[in-house]
Amino acid sequence: MRRNIVPTQPSNSWQKIADQRRFQIDSRISPEWRVPKEMLTGKNLVDLPRRCGLMSKEELDITESNAVEIVSAIREGTLTAVDTTAAFCKRAAIAHQATNCLAEVHFEEALLQAAELDEYMRVHRRPKGMLHGLPISVKEHIKMKGTTATSGLIALANDVSDEDALIVRTFREQGAVFYVKTTNPQTLMAIETDSNLFGRTLNPHNTNLACGGSTGGEGALLSMRGSVLGIGTDIGGSIRVPGAFCGVYGFKPSIGRMPHSGLSGLSDGMQNVVGVIGPLALCLDDLELFCRAALNNEPWKDEPSLLEIPWKIDMTIPEKLRIGVMWSDGVVQPHPPITRALKQVVASLQNQGHSVIDWNPQFHQEIYDVVNEAYFLDGGAEYHKLLEEGQEPPVPIVKWLLDEKATRHYSVEDSWRVNRDMDKLRTLYAKQWNRHDVDAIICPANAAAASAHDENRYWGYTCVWNALDFPALVFPVSSVEQTDHWSSFEPLHPPSSPMDMWHRSLYDDSNGPLKYEGAPVSLQVVGRRLNGEKVLRITSNIVDMLKSPITASISKKNMVDKVPVTQPFSNLQNVCTQTLFIRYI
Repeated sequence: MRRNIVPTQPSNSWQKIADQRRFQIDSRISPEWRVPKEMLTGKNLVDLPRRCGLMSKEELDITESNAVEIVSAIREGTLTAVDTTAAFCKRAAIAHQATNCLAEVHFEEALLQAAELDEYMRVHRRPKGMLHGLPISVKEHIKMKGTTATSGLIALANDVSDEDALIVRTFREQGAVFYVKTTNPQTLMAIETDSNLFGRTLNPHNTNLACGGSTGGEGALLSMRGSVLGIGTDIGGSIRVPGAFCGVYGFKPSIGRMPHSGLSGLSDGMQNVVGVIGPLALCLDDLELFCRAALNNEPWKDEPSLLEIPWKIDMTIPEKLRIGVMWSDGVVQPHPPITRALKQVVASLQNQGHSVIDWNPQFHQEIYDVVNEAYFLDGGAEYHKLLEEGQEPPVPIVKWLLDEKATRHYSVEDSWRVNRDMDKLRTLYAKQWNRHDVDAIICPANAAAASAHDENRYWGYTCVWNALDFPALVFPVSSVEQTDHWSSFEPLHPPSSPMDMWHRSLYDDSNGPLKYEGAPVSLQVVGRRLNGEKVLRITSNIVDMLKSPITASISKKNMVDKVPVTQPFSNLQNVCTQTLFIRYI
């Protein structure tokens, strides 16, 4: 992590632009908020805000509350928007020094916003909206007036947005405070956050590991509690992979549920696979708060492609669930920590009397193959064009992507065939779901707990659900343990491909637990299309089960105990009764 950067004058123009951008970010961190250099060493920096001595007890208490608690306290007058914003600005600054997770810093502007909100409360004696005074972090490529949205590309480094994305405008109307934008990778289309413009973002649980991508800066920031609620995007796993790698909750809704207009990025206008906006948070209550606030102002009136479906607050689920468990997708075998977590959850479900069946991943290879065709119909032409315009080289993971995946330019007729293949597979998957009539599927969020830098080559555990347009939610279960060995959890099948063989080789019984030491272990709950509310309710039940004494005895290192989680939806319901469903003007 570079500190106190002074712009240099290298011969390569892209390096000059990158140095200037990093200097701009670094210079907006107050000297009083600087962490001693010696404290930035070591692999595990997730508790740095507590260890560094820069934060008061009050600031720690604020930043270690969840979003629902914060908006409730501000509404009740026991907390101010200014104090809340100042605490999160400081903690975000500390997190950035540890992980390089910030792409833009707007602390002064945020404090002015917060002061205006406190004055609004004093004058009107009521909050401006559902998110009154809550600091919210924003993924860099989501447009916010007066800020850049570069998608991690040098060519777009000076593209300043002249208006807010609809989700930002909606949350601003609901009283949110915007104080930072967070890093995403070069071109966005990568599940590690690395770019020439911003540099590499690290995983605070183990800085030798990736934080995921493309919403990686959000994952790193939230895991250090420099944010309590973040806006991300997902077209192949870009919310869920960072959520899983960093041990936070991440939710990908179905297309058309959340406001999605106002983003920068490549493949703008592509309809073959459509990305979505969704939240990253530290508990399920806060995911629910995000979804309710995003739809409270009827955004489908401004974005015609949205479905006119308000968030369903009365969603119920069966007392006894029927769950499909996908131990492997049949393409790449998960590492031992993932299998252990699945066994832990299955045991908990069965102990509670729920029905569990093994889910056959018979269509996953075909779906993975065809969705990867859909991502790169132009053969990577737009990627190459923007890299050339910025006179910058591709970072390692993007170079691999262009060399291995974006190698063919598809004709219009070819794209029709891709769409036909995807639609056929969606129908076959629906028939399988109908035949087994499960309430949800539980599966890995990634084949590894978190990838070492430049080693992530497979995203099939997430992108398949984008192709099917199923809502999916990642949640933390545990962390990597020293006893996580292949010998304890036998692979379910021999290596199925060179990719599978290579991926298995990354985790060796002799050094795998050390290589991935500290990495969170997360899983994914998937539901039928447009059933996001049901996915949240089912995940809530699972999280409750994992906190029970029976489950705790299965694993001594339960991440759920480490992440503050309120009784799901109970506190939020109290807040909602009083304020959340009032339309504010």
